[in-house]
Amino acid sequence: MERMLQAMEVFARIVECENFTRASNLLGIPKASASLLIQQLELHLQVKLLHRTTRQVRPTAAGMTFYEHCLKILLDITDLKSKIGSAAEQASGRLRVELPGDIARQLMPDIALFRLQYPDVSLQISTPRHSSNLIRDGIDCAVRLGEPEDSYHFSRQVGTYHLITVASRVYVSRHGCPDTVQSLSAHCTAHASHQGDGRPWEFSFALDGRSTRHPLPESIAFDDMDLLLQYGLQNGGVIQVWDAVAMPYIASGRLKEVLAHCRPRAKPIHAVYACRTRESMALRVFVDWLSSALESCQTPCSLPRYEDERRTKLDATCPPA
Repeated sequence: MERMLQAMEVFARIVECENFTRASNLLGIPKASASLLIQQLELHLQVKLLHRTTRQVRPTAAGMTFYEHCLKILLDITDLKSKIGSAAEQASGRLRVELPGDIARQLMPDIALFRLQYPDVSLQISTPRHSSNLIRDGIDCAVRLGEPEDSYHFSRQVGTYHLITVASRVYVSRHGCPDTVQSLSAHCTAHASHQGDGRPWEFSFALDGRSTRHPLPESIAFDDMDLLLQYGLQNGGVIQVWDAVAMPYIASGRLKEVLAHCRPRAKPIHAVYACRTRESMALRVFVDWLSSALESCQTPCSLPRYEDERRTKLDATCPPA
C-alpha cells in the first residue's frame, strides 16, 4: 500500500510539472526511481498513463482520470493526518513565498513577528517582476490579485485589495480637485504598469453599480507600486494605489483622496499554493498569519501610530539585552 501511495504521489507531480526531472527534484528522489515507479504503476494497472516526448510529458485520457482520483485520495490522506495530530507548534521547514512588492513592504513588520512566533519556519521571500509557475519554479505559496486561474493550484482568499484615487495636497492646491471621472483628462496622471509586458493599467472606477475603465494619457508609468506612490507624494499628479499604503499619508495630510464616490471595486487577494505543499503545517500557519496581517494592514490609521503599535508588539516578544 505504501508503495502504491508513493507511486500516486510521483505520478501526480509528473502530471503537474509535465516533466520527470522537475517532478523528481521537487520530491527529492532520483529521476530513475520516478521512472521505475511509473513503469510499475502502468504495469500494475495495465494501462498507459503518460504520453512521453523529448520536451514534455502529458497524461493520456486514462492517465487524466487516474490523476483526478489520485489527487482526491492524496488530499484526503493529508487532511486526515492534519486532523489527527498536527499542532501549530510543530510548524517547521522552508517556505518559498512570492509576494507583490507593495504587499511585501507593507507586511514587513508583521513578517518579523511571524519569525519570532515560528522560529523553525525558514522563509525565502521574493518579489518577482513576472508571475512564476509555482510547480516548475518550486514556489510553495504565492500571493495573487484577482481570481486564481490554474486548476492545478489550491487557493484561499486572505484579503481584499482596494484601489483608491489620490493626489498630494500640494498638487490639489495648485491644480484643483477633479470632481468627475471625465475631469481627470485635464489633470496630470501617473499609472501602474503590468510587470510582464509593460502595458499601463487604465484607471478603473465603479459607476452606476458597474466597474468601468477610463483611458487617460499615459505620460508616465511605473511597474513598481511604491515608485508610483512616491511620484504621487512628490506632487506628480493623480494616481491609483492600494488603500493600505495610502491611508497613512491621507491621515497625515500629505495625500487627499479624490473621486471617493466612485471607488473601484475591491479585488480579492489570494494565497495560491501547489497541492504538493498542502500537507505542510508551515504553509498552513503562514496562510493563517497572512490573512490576519492583511486585515490589520487595512485598518485606517496614521503612519507613526501604526508603526509604533507593531514595533511595541515586536519589542514585547524580544528578551531584554
